[in-house]
Amino acid sequence: MRRGHVAATAIGALALLAGCGAPVAGNPVPAAGFWSVTSVTPTVIGGVPLSLDGVDLCSLLTEPDLKAAGGLVGAPRTRSETFPDSCGYPLGGGATDDYALVAFYKPLDQVRRTQPAGHEENTLGYPTWLHCAVQDGYRTCTATVAVRGDRSLLVAVEKRDTPEADVLRLLQPLTERAIERLPRA
Repeated sequence: MRRGHVAATAIGALALLAGCGAPVAGNPVPAAGFWSVTSVTPTVIGGVPLSLDGVDLCSLLTEPDLKAAGGLVGAPRTRSETFPDSCGYPLGGGATDDYALVAFYKPLDQVRRTQPAGHEENTLGYPTWLHCAVQDGYRTCTATVAVRGDRSLLVAVEKRDTPEADVLRLLQPLTERAIERLPRA
């Protein structure tokens, strides 16, 4: 797996996307499966503070969760070279470096500032910042979820030569599963 690629995508999004596009007229359409922030009624767990203490990040996604994304090939492992608190899940059915990742990350407000090309959605009642970028043929889409005021949960999917809509369709259920497995505070 390429070291630090998701980190570069998440942190360096502005540099990667500067000048790469022109403004598009109209209103943005929510990504498949994610909901517009203005039209969502939170679900039962939505907005409930979640605990991140003692959570095994490698337990937040399971082999059945990853089936639609190509399936798990190899054991999930801590990815400290990418994020200090993270777990990477190598994916099959595509390029050798395709993977999913879950991580505890910085507060959502910071993510919004460092990823200005992203947009806000809602996942199970939690504000979620979606961002996608392409580097070296790999499309990385991240969903950063405000599960606490001081930290967020980041879920990422990286697939080579895959359209953004397809990656977002894979990312959405993985994000929901990871949120559902976090304990309530």
